[in-house]
Amino acid sequence: MKKNSIHSILATSLVMSSTLLSSNAFAVGTDAGTAISNTATVSFTRGGTPDTEQASISFNVDEIVNVNVTAANASNNITNGDQNVAIRYTVTNTGNGSEVFKLLDTLGATNTLPLAANDITVYYDTSTSPDGFDPNNINEQIYTDTGITILNDAFITVYLVTDVPNGSVQDSKSDLVLEAVSQTEAAGVKASESAFGATITGAGTGGTNAIIATNLGRDNASSELKVTTFDPSKSLVVNINKTILGSAASISNAGTDIVTDQKIPGAVITYFVKVSVENDGATALSISDIIPSDMTYVSNSMRLQNASGSTINIPTYIAPTFPAATPVTYSNFSALTDAADANDGASTSVDGAARVESITVVLGDLPIGEYAILLDATINN
Repeated sequence: MKKNSIHSILATSLVMSSTLLSSNAFAVGTDAGTAISNTATVSFTRGGTPDTEQASISFNVDEIVNVNVTAANASNNITNGDQNVAIRYTVTNTGNGSEVFKLLDTLGATNTLPLAANDITVYYDTSTSPDGFDPNNINEQIYTDTGITILNDAFITVYLVTDVPNGSVQDSKSDLVLEAVSQTEAAGVKASESAFGATITGAGTGGTNAIIATNLGRDNASSELKVTTFDPSKSLVVNINKTILGSAASISNAGTDIVTDQKIPGAVITYFVKVSVENDGATALSISDIIPSDMTYVSNSMRLQNASGSTINIPTYIAPTFPAATPVTYSNFSALTDAADANDGASTSVDGAARVESITVVLGDLPIGEYAILLDATINN
């Protein structure tokens, strides 16, 4: 009876004392899974002889799930056009057990640079002495949406890396948010879905319980990129895109002719090349295209569309008429000549056998807008 009473008193006192411990105490205190034993002794005299009785109780320390994410800087000064800008964060496991975390990167409410979600690459460094972002450092790895184990009271360094758009204007800015999420889970109950103070039975180290000390088992931090220096020389963006608009070939058999869109010898391929000028005007702009050695340029097939201050949609393909396969007239496109002259800026370059090796269209100084050319070439038989 006396032993049972002592057991009850000790168990009650241990439970009461544990409820007074904060999550911060666990972060720097006893590791999860640690076995703690306590023995009480009662001394007495039995028939004139000293005697004792003992009662012991033990338990394993439960795991507390806690994480802290901090940004090295609240704001980062940048220049438009900067490349590989790395924003540093620290993810610290402030719980008392080894924990697996996943990382999430998002753009905050302010995003006037602007950036897209796929413009950000996440790197992480598990070394205890990170020395700044260097993608060639063996300690820095590209994050691929896998869990990262962080020991209790240990940390990893995370870099959100991006290129600043050339056209970003003075004082434009974007908030980059990093979040670390605990992957603790048992019997379908997840830390990432559990409120502050919730217990996940058996999910802790060594089968102990896991107590959620941060809401939803996660924490985040935001860091701002702000264009404080504007470099007009970097603002110009020129993009070029080349696609096959369509193809057509004529095949004959026993006096029957049909037209196919398959890219066979004799097929005429129509190319669509579009250039966009963004943020600022471009000077001395020209478009050139090399004709593959196994193709033959179709004479006078260069056509130009000028959409200064506007955009150009890909035109609907029109197959040429065979057998002549004369270049088709497209709405909004003007025919260009092959001869080098000052009239339209178009010209061809030929080799010693008079084969057209390349075409060039000199457009000169252009304002913001889109510009496109069409040209035809035949697959050699």
